[in-house]
Formats: sequence, C-alpha cells, structure tokens
Amino acid sequence: MILSKLKIEIEPLLKNADELWFAVALIKDKTFEYIQNTIKENCIQHHIVGIDLPTPPSVLRSMQAKQEKGLFECAIYKSDFNFHPKVFLIRSNDGYTAFVGSSNLTDGGFENNIELNYNTSNQSDCLDILNWFNSLYKDGYPLSDENIHEYENQFESLKDIEKELKKKRKSVHLKKPNPVFNSIDAIDFTDRYFKKEHHWAFRKELWYTDSEEAVDERELARSKCEELHDYVFPRFKDYGIQILEPNPMPDHLISMIRQIDPTKPRAINAMWLSYGKSINEIKKYQKLVGRDQKAKQTFIHHARLQIRIDIKNIGIWLLFAKENEGGLFDREFFKGQMRDRAFREKFFQMIKSLPHEYFISVGGGSEFCNKFTSPEVLHDFTKKDNNQMYFIIGRDYEIQNDEMSETNLPSEMLKVFKLLFPFYEMMRHRI
Repeated sequence: MILSKLKIEIEPLLKNADELWFAVALIKDKTFEYIQNTIKENCIQHHIVGIDLPTPPSVLRSMQAKQEKGLFECAIYKSDFNFHPKVFLIRSNDGYTAFVGSSNLTDGGFENNIELNYNTSNQSDCLDILNWFNSLYKDGYPLSDENIHEYENQFESLKDIEKELKKKRKSVHLKKPNPVFNSIDAIDFTDRYFKKEHHWAFRKELWYTDSEEAVDERELARSKCEELHDYVFPRFKDYGIQILEPNPMPDHLISMIRQIDPTKPRAINAMWLSYGKSINEIKKYQKLVGRDQKAKQTFIHHARLQIRIDIKNIGIWLLFAKENEGGLFDREFFKGQMRDRAFREKFFQMIKSLPHEYFISVGGGSEFCNKFTSPEVLHDFTKKDNNQMYFIIGRDYEIQNDEMSETNLPSEMLKVFKLLFPFYEMMRHRI
C-alpha cells in the first residue's frame, strides 16, 4: 500500500509494537520523542542513524541515555557514500510490518512533506528487510561519548554549510513549458513595502502545509511585518491611539506561520499584525468566564485594528472576532447599542463620513460605506451579522496602490488606524 502521510498509518502499529527497527538518514528531537512517547515502555528498539544530513547531536545524546537503560541499541552509520535509507520495521503479535520510502524521522517526513512510502506485511519481505538491517548494523559505529563528542565539534559548521546549500538550491529558477500567467508576475515590486516573496508565501498550494518551503516563505513575511511593527507602534501616541496594544504574547505578535493542529489543517492564506485590548483588560474578561471558556478570552478574541497581507491585497481593518473564537462580548455589546436610536444615528453619520473606498462586511456580505441611505438601512444590514464570520470595517488596497509603497505604507497604516479608532472605541465592550 502506498502512503503519503506516514504518521497516520504507523501510529497504531507503534502503540502495539513489541520490537522495532529504524534505519533513517535524519532524526529530529521532536519526532524521536514522539516515537518514545507512543511505544510501550518495554518495546525493544534498534536504530541506525546517519550523519550525512544534520541529525542534531541532542538526538544522539537522548538515544545514548536510553541505550544505557537497556531495551535500546543504536549505531551511527558513516561511510564514503551518503547513508540515505528510510526504513521502519515493526514486530507485534500479528507479525512484522514494514514501511519503506522517502520519510525521515522528522516532522516533515512524518506529516508535512510530499512523501511516498510503501507499506508491506508480507512476512518474507519483512524478514529480508530485517536481514538487511542486521548486516548494516554490524558496520555501524557505536553511540559512544567519544563519537558523539567528535560529531558535536563538527555539527555547527556542518549546519552552516547545509544552510548555505539550502539557499543555493532555492536560488535555482526552473521554468515550466507554457507557464500559466499569474497576475502577480506583472507587478513591479521595486518600491513596494511588501515584496513579491511576501505575497507569494500565501499562494494556494501552500495553504494547508507546513513544509520547510512553506514555513521559510511565511517567515520572510513575518519578519517584514515585525519590521513594520517596530516602526509604527512607537508612533501610536502621535496619532492619539496609544491605548491600542499588540498581542502580549511575543511569539504571537504576528499571526501563526505553522498549523496549530496538523491533523486538522486550516488555510494559512494571509498574515496579520493586530492591536487591541491590553493584557489587563483581557485578564478581566478571563475572570468573568468559566474555566472552560478562559482559552477563548485572549487578545485575538476581541476587537482589534489590524493590517493584513495575502496573495494579492493588503487590508487595513477594524475586526471583531467570531463567536467560536470568543467574540461575543464585543458583538453583543454592539447589537445592544444599535437598538438605541441616538447610537444608530451617530454610527450612521460616522460610517457615511468614511472615504468611498471603505467597506463594512457583516455575515459574509460586504457593502461600501457610502451606499447606506439611512440609519435604519444600515441597522438592517448589521442585523445580518453571523457570529461565525468576522465583522469588518476598513478598506483593501491593491499591491500597486501608491499608498502601499515602501515610503507610504507605514504612514497610511497609522492614518487609517486613526480614522477607524473612533469606531473601535464606540463599538467595543468594556468592563
């Protein structure tokens, strides 16, 4: 049987394994620990690991510690040629099962990369693999302090070489015959704040993957957003919006570049930098809700001003969270306020004062703000609010817009934030 996602198929077998044999070119800490946490405590393990690819020395140390406790043996394989197999053999009461293919013992190999593995339970084939493993193991080097120390001394320079090689491989530009024209190719990014590589990171083929390529490309976009934050945030006071705070969790200043749950991937089709309620405000909300709801009362679950980049646009918005993301406080507050005639009139006048490019999006439908003819018409539109969808007021920019240049984008972001800030103050819930 041919498999693309090794983890899904191998995990049930690992849980019931009595003995296993792994021969791989590369092992990473996280995936090694996953194996150890999945198998039974008395499972017997045999490993052969190569060092031609950058297996971290910490993995070898972890293996050495297990080796000293018994039920575990490992050999380092090194020769004049690359050690490149990816072989997994598992024995249980049902006999042997083998997986042979392209997956290393890494997150990418087990879950994210485009891989091809073949699964067989043919006992004769499995015994042939076992014989192959045993003959190879005899030629391996012991997992001794001396050998690990020697590898540790060389590892950092080897890692640097690998990084340089990776860059060089990425710089190879291959061409397909009769390529499909992409509109982004026609744009001159010379003076754009966000360059082609920042937008290109959110093309559809990367939405649901955490491949090395996808994560590396998203990291470039994240770095550019962090650069933008470093410039604009110290200037909030000059624009009268200093109460706005970034996400208090440093690792979440910018939206995620990896899947939160790889088993249930969500489309990473954009990236955003947001500002909203302070950590002290958030803590007050967490005290209001039950323990089971506390996780739905963090920074991202409340009203916020944000800049958002995707494959072809840049949006600067006021945004309210969805119900299942904790956004009921702000949403319900606004709905209640809109029942008051004076509030409806004021909100209508504010909406009408926005430039013609600004839109309001409610329940999945959008209208330009200058299209509303009365407070009642606007109220009827907001009644279409669906708590499972974002509530947005703002504008979108095409990449080529003058406002999105290297020089203009930071000041445009501050200008729009100042323009939308009264809406944020008017519509958000307070304790």
